[in-house]
Amino acid sequence: MMEYRVRTKRSDEWVEKYKGAQVADVMVNLVINGECRILKPDGKPLAVFLPGAAKDLSETMFPEFSRIRMRTDNRGYASGSTRVKRNPNDTRSRTIPVMSSVIGYMDPSKAKPVCRLTAFNAREVERWDKLQPTFKRIGELLRDNVPERYQAQMDVVNRTNPDWIIKDTPFTTITVNNTYPTGIHTDKGDLDEGYSTLAVFRRGFYTGGWLTFPQYGVAADMQDGDVLLMDAHEWHGNTPMICQCREKLRDPGHYCSPGLKEHPGKYVSPERVSIVSYYRTQMEKCETQEVEEKKWIKERDKRNFKAAGVESAN
Repeated sequence: MMEYRVRTKRSDEWVEKYKGAQVADVMVNLVINGECRILKPDGKPLAVFLPGAAKDLSETMFPEFSRIRMRTDNRGYASGSTRVKRNPNDTRSRTIPVMSSVIGYMDPSKAKPVCRLTAFNAREVERWDKLQPTFKRIGELLRDNVPERYQAQMDVVNRTNPDWIIKDTPFTTITVNNTYPTGIHTDKGDLDEGYSTLAVFRRGFYTGGWLTFPQYGVAADMQDGDVLLMDAHEWHGNTPMICQCREKLRDPGHYCSPGLKEHPGKYVSPERVSIVSYYRTQMEKCETQEVEEKKWIKERDKRNFKAAGVESAN
């Protein structure tokens, strides 16, 4: 495996100027497309690129992940936009909507202060089971290629109630992004001492979409079945994805009329599904699913009584 050590790093002041923006080609000094390990100036691992490491899963897994198409306006800088309030009555700011779905298990939030299944897991038990080979493969790749970070994550996994661990993996949670280039951002809520992973399944033709660490000027041109093990606490994002008709992609289902005319019946809509697997920081504190569900019922009833102007449920 080739190994590179980046020598320079753009300043944090530079990031302040560009965070949330799309990565521009001029921010990239090196595009990697072969198996390699990238080290930071201090020798710590920035990323390990494993081309084709999940290629054998693509035929069966791409259709399953492609169907996961939830839209959200709560992705922060990753959406490629800044948060704004759409009207004075909004209680929170919002970003432009993107097709980004969280599946697996979640730790407490302000809106729901208990550990919980995601909506996908609650509704789609059989579909969730079909996705497991992908998560298991990615976990094995993390174990084999970044063993020290894998073990640090497993130490926390072993202290976590198994109700919240994706079986036979070091992960609790998965984000599935479909055909949109992320803005420059860092991942929030995943384990500091652990490591994140990115797998890509793709169809059709497009250029760009490079996963880039702009402070270091390094990008990975990820093809179908490629896997990137990465320090997601470093600033990262994608270059624009460009269809053959030269339009920028932000959603699946884009049909390019020049392509249809030139290749009638053969055009495949460009689609890039990225699967981000990680451990949510607060999951170690979770009790069993049964206990957490009872806690939520109690909290929900408390909120309902408060909304009705009743001080107590007694």
